[in-house]
Amino acid sequence: MSSARQQLSQREIDAVLRHYRVGAVRDIRELPEGSFYSPKVVLDTDRGTMLLKRRARGLDMPALVAFGHEVLLGCQQHGLCVPPLIGTVGENNSFVQHADHVYELFVFIEGNRFDAVNPKHAFGMGSLLHETHRVMDMVRPSFAPASEPGTIDLSRLAMLKPIDELLPPGLSADFERIASYAHELSQANARPTALVHGDWHPGNMIYRADTLVAVCDFDNTRVGSRDRELAQALMHASMIAPSPGQGGAMVPPEPDPLRLDAFWQGYIRAGGRANARTIAGLMPGVMIDEALASLGPSPSEQHGAMLTAIWRKAKWLDEHQHALIEQFAG
Repeated sequence: MSSARQQLSQREIDAVLRHYRVGAVRDIRELPEGSFYSPKVVLDTDRGTMLLKRRARGLDMPALVAFGHEVLLGCQQHGLCVPPLIGTVGENNSFVQHADHVYELFVFIEGNRFDAVNPKHAFGMGSLLHETHRVMDMVRPSFAPASEPGTIDLSRLAMLKPIDELLPPGLSADFERIASYAHELSQANARPTALVHGDWHPGNMIYRADTLVAVCDFDNTRVGSRDRELAQALMHASMIAPSPGQGGAMVPPEPDPLRLDAFWQGYIRAGGRANARTIAGLMPGVMIDEALASLGPSPSEQHGAMLTAIWRKAKWLDEHQHALIEQFAG
């Protein structure tokens, strides 16, 4: 599986922009962020600075796109700061279909990326997650929503079998044990499903100084478990990323305690409610489930290295659940 970032050609940019009224385009620059399979460019136009994006395969079904756009527009109407969608000329459609692809045009929101050494950024992520859930409760999309198969999809464990010889001894057994516990925990403490953002991680946050000013990328919006979304978001906000040239085996497996606490406090102080035991127990299982979902149809040796790094982190979270519960409950 290639890891090369896809790009938008000048020809397809021109073809898509014919559907919009943006005036002259003075400059085009690639935005090499987010999914490798969803290329983006920033356009300097007479109408302002715009972001043109091609949807990744699997997230480009028209009904799915329309559902996500309804949720995004509903959130915007209720005061959530999201990148505004630009409608097409004439019919004011929220996306364009061209050459078997789906494209979206947004107003580009200037800002900075998540700063891992600034706890206020993690605090803002937690606070805005609760606010987003609160606003989503007021949105009533007319298109049928996508939904998660469950909080934890145990069927994904079968994806380990083709690459079992590439994995360290004990990894598969630990994955099954941790994921099964998270699945049982989620079933025993299940709350009603609701709209979720689906991809709450630092790369989808836009900051100005210490302030989180917008959330973007509603491609994975669906009906699902908000406990899972909270556990997954805590993981993304607090896990320590490798430095340039550093292998996964050299990265500390534990989350950054300041970011973990800042995110949790942001969520709780904004009015969010969650069972500390459930969230602490879900974190390692969700991490495993997300990693397995990313394998694709042809797992490789590269995936084996990724899963080994996830194994270290998931085991640490599993072994320190009591400490995490005390931290969240305190």
